[in-house]
Amino acid sequence: MNVLEMQNIRKSFGDVSVLRDISLTVKKGEVVAIIGPSGSGKSTLLRCATTLEKIDGGTIAICGRALASNVNGKEIFAGKKDLVEIRSMFGLVFQNFHLFPHFSVRRNITESLIHVRKVPKAEANAVADRLLAKMGLSEKADAYPCQLSGGQQQRVSIARALAINPEILFFDEPTSALDPELTGEILKVIRELAEEKMTMVIVTHEMNFAREVADRVIFMADGVIIEEGPAFDLINNPREERTRAFLAGY
Repeated sequence: MNVLEMQNIRKSFGDVSVLRDISLTVKKGEVVAIIGPSGSGKSTLLRCATTLEKIDGGTIAICGRALASNVNGKEIFAGKKDLVEIRSMFGLVFQNFHLFPHFSVRRNITESLIHVRKVPKAEANAVADRLLAKMGLSEKADAYPCQLSGGQQQRVSIARALAINPEILFFDEPTSALDPELTGEILKVIRELAEEKMTMVIVTHEMNFAREVADRVIFMADGVIIEEGPAFDLINNPREERTRAFLAGY
């Protein structure tokens, strides 16, 4: 089963074409890493998949539910009700955490459960406490984001994304704001999720991590997919010269 299907995606900002006829599918339980130079369109692709940007053309479906479709050359987007349901199928972890600074750690996790999904408060708190235990942060439940290290804040962000029990998790450079020691904390968490067969799409510059954890790697440059294949094979023995040039810097 394909959890994510993106076909012939186009996206421009003004006169700048950022995504040019991109197609991508992700199967249930698969971990896909997207690599490439800055400005290649990696983060924009994730933003389109997660409704933060509207595509100019193409189709997107999550778990078979159409987020965007093309009918007779016109883009049709999911209506408000469908959009709420589709958004409940995925979680997104940003590079800069995006926690609410005036909410406790527990409330950062429970807020959307209580107010968007109408989960009873006691049940939402139980979900938060279970996930904080999983992240090794049980003692931080009543702390505020400013009292946490960057690695701890990112683990809270991952817990928040997991709280809705998503079908797929998207990570946009989840370690780029962290120093090397804290990066290791986050990569360990993602590695454990991969072992649990969590479906994930990860934009990353961590090549060793991508090679070890991802099932498949996609290399993007200039708004197109240059090459894709099994993670170990692509990173160790890329076919395309553009991919080899990029990986030579790592």
